[in-house]
Amino acid sequence: MPKRHEKDKFSMTVCGEFFPEIYPAFRSRKWSRGEEDPLVTEMRLFCACMRWAFNQLLEGTSRDEIKKLGQKLFGLNSRYADDARLKVQALLDSQKELLELEIEETEKKLGRARKKLGLAMRKLVKAERKGDVPDIVEKLRLVVKGRNNRVASLEEKLAELGAHRENGTVPGVVFGGRKLWERVCKGRTTRRSGRPPAKTASTPGETRQRVAIRT
Repeated sequence: MPKRHEKDKFSMTVCGEFFPEIYPAFRSRKWSRGEEDPLVTEMRLFCACMRWAFNQLLEGTSRDEIKKLGQKLFGLNSRYADDARLKVQALLDSQKELLELEIEETEKKLGRARKKLGLAMRKLVKAERKGDVPDIVEKLRLVVKGRNNRVASLEEKLAELGAHRENGTVPGVVFGGRKLWERVCKGRTTRRSGRPPAKTASTPGETRQRVAIRT
């Protein structure tokens, strides 16, 4: 029988558990909120650090400074603070790539909207010359008004996207859950709702949120 390799003689695997399933577990008086679990505290602080780091990247703060301040402001270790920065850096890079695609798509939509507006205006002029019944003329006027509003909206959006491209910035980003994103899409809340006005971060969560919504 072949002899076992000596390096495997004393090898073993130790199973560890950072967040125990049985409580009472240690809760930080400084960072925890009420009776929340340590894992919930860690997740909340990490997400808050991500939102803060995103704003810092937009302002040109260096990696080392984000890493150092992130540990102090959110009670995270060096690795977690750097991971938060890496995640939002990837998000920022993807937003810059998507910006060009969104500009291209908006230009196409604007072209189609202008064509539809021109067609609606020609139909309205023709109906007025023919002396069609008032109901038809009024309906065409409403169509023209709607088409005109659509063109104006797309022109405004295109100008905003172009300004982001020229200034090297990105459109607003929503940090939050699915329900919050659905409310933003339906117009029931704004991207700015829930953002504290403070310009500096004194405690976790009280960070600059120009582009973030607190969870």
